[in-house]
Amino acid sequence: MNVWYASYGSNLLEDRFLTYLRGGPVPITGRIQHGARDASDPLDSRPYRIDRPMSFGGESKGWNGGGVAFVDPHEVIADDTLGRAWLLTEEQLADVWAQENGETVGPDLDVAALVDGGSLDLGRGWYRRLAYLGMLDGLPVATITCETLPPLNAAGPAYLEVVGRGLMATWDWSPEAVAEYLATRAGNDGVVDAGEVVQLLSE
Repeated sequence: MNVWYASYGSNLLEDRFLTYLRGGPVPITGRIQHGARDASDPLDSRPYRIDRPMSFGGESKGWNGGGVAFVDPHEVIADDTLGRAWLLTEEQLADVWAQENGETVGPDLDVAALVDGGSLDLGRGWYRRLAYLGMLDGLPVATITCETLPPLNAAGPAYLEVVGRGLMATWDWSPEAVAEYLATRAGNDGVVDAGEVVQLLSE
């Protein structure tokens, strides 16, 4: 069965997301991903609005100690989070989940249990929760997030650039619109300067 994976952070950027499937260096950071068992490209992708709030938190070693994006792990009707849905196999989604959590091979996914229960908590990593978001073209949509939101922490420049470029490519937004969106999310609000993000995205 195929499933839509709804990304909202660095996996919005195609070149970054494809490293989870093909393996290789992550854009900007150069960090190496080993890739999925099935390295095939996604079957489809499209803009997707996630009806849960997004915030930045935690201290990510891979992003120089800055915060990274999470959507609320619970079903919360809120301002839309701008995302991108990638059409994957169940195995590919499992391997993306694994790499988000520092593992190599993903678990067997019970998509029926995910749809029935609304979420599955897998493993022990930050992004342990697989959350069900609804159906798209007759297939389930899932996102990867936390079980409990970490303390708020602003994202660093490299992470903001990757997320921002992904938003620009997915939603055809200007650097100014993307910068305002990112700078006003919880964790970044009052810490991240939208003008500095515009400079990053305009270079």
